[in-house]
Amino acid sequence: MTITLEGIEKQFKDVPVLRGIDLSLAPGCVTALIGASGSGKTTLLNIIAGLVAPSAGRVLFNGQDVTPLDAADRRIGYVFQSFALFPHLSVLDNVAFGLRTRGVGRRERHARALVALERVRMAGYAGRRIDALSGGQRQRVALARALAPEPEILLLDEPLSALDPVLRDNIRDELREMLEPLDITTLIVTHDKADAFVLADRIVMLSGGRVLQEGTPRDLYDRPAHIEVASFFGAVNMLPEAGDGTGLDQAPVIFRPEDTGRAPSAAQADFTITIARRLYLGDRVRVRGLTSEGHELSVDLPKHTALREGEMLHLTLLKDGESAGTARAAGVRG
Repeated sequence: MTITLEGIEKQFKDVPVLRGIDLSLAPGCVTALIGASGSGKTTLLNIIAGLVAPSAGRVLFNGQDVTPLDAADRRIGYVFQSFALFPHLSVLDNVAFGLRTRGVGRRERHARALVALERVRMAGYAGRRIDALSGGQRQRVALARALAPEPEILLLDEPLSALDPVLRDNIRDELREMLEPLDITTLIVTHDKADAFVLADRIVMLSGGRVLQEGTPRDLYDRPAHIEVASFFGAVNMLPEAGDGTGLDQAPVIFRPEDTGRAPSAAQADFTITIARRLYLGDRVRVRGLTSEGHELSVDLPKHTALREGEMLHLTLLKDGESAGTARAAGVRG
């Protein structure tokens, strides 16, 4: 199912939340909507689901305008942030609930619910109560309930936010394994970059109700089109481009701390810093220092690198085609 958004806008009490969103999601693709709180992620998800009407624009599924359709008529599975499971019902009855509201008979809905539970590896828990499950198991049940009606589109609103950090890492990998064979157009709202990187084929970053950038996870991390995108996904350094004598503004050179290595000599260095601080981060050392022009930079080096404060450190940008070189050429906007 192809999802196309044309000029989507939304205001709540004259406050703009979405500002002219144009977007196309390919069939079977897992896309993450990411951005800071208030960027419009969940509102856009709810407009696609039919739970919120846009103030302007259209939602199309496979080219058909579904904007006037109710949520029940859109063939969508929705996993809510809170999971919204019924504690008084068994796992099986929770998964079958959506089928019951659609008038599916008891025998068929239980059979389909069991199939959905098998897809998320929870068939052995069909008779359990919800309050007897762990957070990760409840997340799977919520996904099974969304899959039971055999939707053509799957929407997940912060599906991992209710889990503790250790469990979240494990469930994130398992969720990706469960989504891969489904071949359902999937849209995930998250504010966590690790969720987006692991779960999604493509990422759409929103800011202030607008799309800042769309692309693969590597595109947004290694080739950001905007300094806000670069900063959102991790630490970033920015140096002004050297002037060319034309008087025209130059695009900055941006690179991440890990996009550096020690230069063999001062003559071969892209830049040199005077070390001000050395931070041990477990798997690496982050060094902070100043260039001769007074620009503060952070660089990551192997954790056993011997360094002292006040020492001169000669560095080179890694030219692997995926980091600093492309950052300079991209013309990142501020």
